[in-house]
Amino acid sequence: MIYTGYYSKTKEYEQTGLIPVGISGKIPDGFNGVRYQKLAPKYDWWHEWHDKKLSNEWFKDKYYDTVLNELDPGVVIKELQDLGKDVILLCYETPEKFCHRHLVAEWLNEKLNTNICEFKIQNQQSTFDF
Repeated sequence: MIYTGYYSKTKEYEQTGLIPVGISGKIPDGFNGVRYQKLAPKYDWWHEWHDKKLSNEWFKDKYYDTVLNELDPGVVIKELQDLGKDVILLCYETPEKFCHRHLVAEWLNEKLNTNICEFKIQNQQSTFDF
């Protein structure tokens, strides 16, 4: 399975057996998981979006145009699955905030009829948000 999550929960994800995969341009200090840079936003326009507080729709359009539309979703899913049985795609934002990992999940779910969702940990037990 492939899930999404955020860096600050990396240790908890690892404790449940998930393989953390960083998909952001920069990763936190001390992150020792796998990096999958193909899904990272381009720094120049990410910085523009962030600093100018442009709309999420602007970001989504830019992300699709410059990242996702350049990739083959079948190749991406295979490369992610080759990393291990259960992987979790990580970036910085908490689940309720707009972020590119949700766009990746949306893209793969739409293109390949997958069921990628946010992984949640509650009361030290893992639950899956489908």
